[in-house]
Amino acid sequence: MMYSIKAIDGLKITTLVENQVAFPNALLAQHGLSFLIDIVCGNIKRRILFDVGPSSETLIHNMNLLKIDPKSIDMIYLSHCHYDHTTGLVGILKEIDKDIPIIAHPTLFRDTFTCKNSFIKNIGITYENKKEEILKHKGKLVLVNKPFSLMEGVLSTGEVKRTTDFEKNYPNMYKIDDGELVPDIMLDDQSLIINVKGKGLVIISGCSHSGVVNIINHTSDITNIPNIYGFIGGLHLSTADHTIIEKTVDALTKTNIELLCAGHCTGFNALSYLSQSFGNKFEPLYVGKEIKIGNE
Repeated sequence: MMYSIKAIDGLKITTLVENQVAFPNALLAQHGLSFLIDIVCGNIKRRILFDVGPSSETLIHNMNLLKIDPKSIDMIYLSHCHYDHTTGLVGILKEIDKDIPIIAHPTLFRDTFTCKNSFIKNIGITYENKKEEILKHKGKLVLVNKPFSLMEGVLSTGEVKRTTDFEKNYPNMYKIDDGELVPDIMLDDQSLIINVKGKGLVIISGCSHSGVVNIINHTSDITNIPNIYGFIGGLHLSTADHTIIEKTVDALTKTNIELLCAGHCTGFNALSYLSQSFGNKFEPLYVGKEIKIGNE
C-alpha cells in the first residue's frame, strides 16, 4: 500500500541524548538516544520528541542547558521499547505536564531480555514507566504498527519489511511467548519519515534493529519516492562482524544519500568505515548537535 506524504518547508534535529558529547561541555552523554525534531510547514510549527533516552535526569539536564522548554513539545515518538530509548518517559511527562500523544508500537510493554553468559537481563521498558504511570502523567498512548501520518509531511514507517539477507537481528535478544523464552525479532522497530521540500526524504531511526537498508527500502516502497536525502540515528552495527558492516555500507553507497548522521549503537568500526566511504556526507552524532535541512 502506498502512503501519500507532502513536503514540509524544513526541519531542525537537535540531539538531546547520545553516547558522545563534544569536549569540553556541560552537556551530559549517556548510552541512549533522544532527538528534538522541529518541523516547519507553512505557518504550522510542531515539536516532536523522538525517544527519551535512558534517564529523565540526563534528558532534562541537557534540555535546560539547550534552553528547550519541555512544555513546547507537541508529541512523543518512541522508536522501540528498549530502556535506553524509553526510560526517561515518565520523568519528561511530569515536566511537560499536559495531555500529549505518545506514538509507539502495540508491543511497547512486552518484556524483552538479553541472555549472555547464562545471565538474563530485562532490557525493555522499565517498571517506573508502566502504562498506568504514563496515563497518570497525561500521556495519551497511540499504539500503531502500520504506517500513518503524524502531521503533514511526517510519516511513521510502521513495521519494517525485512528483505535483505545480511541484516539479521543479532543474538541474545529474547521475549516471552506463551511461557517460553523465544528470539525477539524487534517488530516494534519503527522510524520516522519526513519529506523536505527541495531535498527529499529524511529518515530518523532509533537503533535500526530492522536493518538500515531494510528501512530505506521499506520507506521507498511505501511512499513511492526513491530519493532518500538523509538518514539519522543508530545503525546497530556495534556487534556486527566486518562482513555485515561491509555489505551494509556497500548497499548504503548505492542509495545516493546526501547526509548520513550516525551514532549510539552504530559502533566504532562501522562509524570509521562510514566516514571513509561517505566523506563529508557523513557526520557523527553527539549531544547538542543540530542538523538543519531545508528552510526551518
